[in-house]
Amino acid sequence: MTNLPTSRSLIGILGGTFDPVHQGHLACGRYVLEHCGLDQLQLMPCHVPPHRASPGVSAQQRAAMVELAIINEPKMQLQPLELNRASPSYTAGSLALLKQSMPASTLAFVIGMDSLCYFKQWHNWQQILKLSHLIVCQRPGYSRENGDAPALLAEFGAAIAVLQQQEHGRIIELHNPDFYPSATAVRAALAEKQQNISALAPQVLNYIQQHRLYQS
Repeated sequence: MTNLPTSRSLIGILGGTFDPVHQGHLACGRYVLEHCGLDQLQLMPCHVPPHRASPGVSAQQRAAMVELAIINEPKMQLQPLELNRASPSYTAGSLALLKQSMPASTLAFVIGMDSLCYFKQWHNWQQILKLSHLIVCQRPGYSRENGDAPALLAEFGAAIAVLQQQEHGRIIELHNPDFYPSATAVRAALAEKQQNISALAPQVLNYIQQHRLYQS
């Protein structure tokens, strides 16, 4: 594959439920931006089926919390694509739409090692690599030796520099520290009505308390 023009922008896409968005998400985002030289990182909350979403927390509220969390992060922005669709969204389809809207950009989809270990179970996973690169962050309890990861890294693994050289199709493994906490732990603290939760940006905690979200 020929080298890309240097004028192309490099856009990272970080998906997740963000239920709620917390400091671990932001730390991950900052790490990826810094170490991969991204021009921008878009946080894309997924559309969660009603039976899986936290009771009383809407997609619009999850999006609002993301916007509040990144208010002081100039290279991060909310990507509401999947929340604006009534039907279930698959990553391959979402990336195709993003590629259409940003044809002059190189996309890099950010996942955890836990996802890479099961990546071949994702819907149309080959298409994802035809539309973007994968940036893989380490996750506690998962290794590059588990599941699908060894074969995928052997075939598609590459150094960070490839993000600037090719348009898609490579997997970049980062060696980040653990990004704590988990959203599960945050929701548990909120259910206990704890007042000062350092895992949440103050403006996000204020929004949650104002709207009485995650109350048991």
